[in-house]
Amino acid sequence: MSGTPYKLDGLGSNSEVRAKFITFYAAEALVKGDAVAIDCATSTNGLGNHVLKANSGEANNANVIGIATETIASGAVGVVQISGVCTFAKILDTGDVVGNLLGSSSTDGSMTVMAADAMLPAAIMLVEGTANTTDTTVFLLNSHNL
Repeated sequence: MSGTPYKLDGLGSNSEVRAKFITFYAAEALVKGDAVAIDCATSTNGLGNHVLKANSGEANNANVIGIATETIASGAVGVVQISGVCTFAKILDTGDVVGNLLGSSSTDGSMTVMAADAMLPAAIMLVEGTANTTDTTVFLLNSHNL
């Protein structure tokens, strides 16, 4: 028998968040809530070990892989949430709708509704917050299978 509690109408809890976290070096200063992408240009500590703020207008960092969970100084190691429910993401504007697929925006570190076929979807909006603050709840998809 599994450790998951059951009840007559299904699972005993609706609180699973499926959160997953990975540590990376910051290629630039990051703050909690920044949408980040893998920095493929920085080779210090090995290629693919650094993240920077995601931006849809920059080809090398357009694909969001996750959200910075804390303030991280440039060159320091920090934690990035890559999947599951995240309650501290930043969105570009408040015109997005719950259920929209989100990707990087033209503002460093903020997400917005994805343009069709522009990039991999990074998240689904669950609760809309205020523009460019850390109060939007999203479900991170781990679309890069990290």
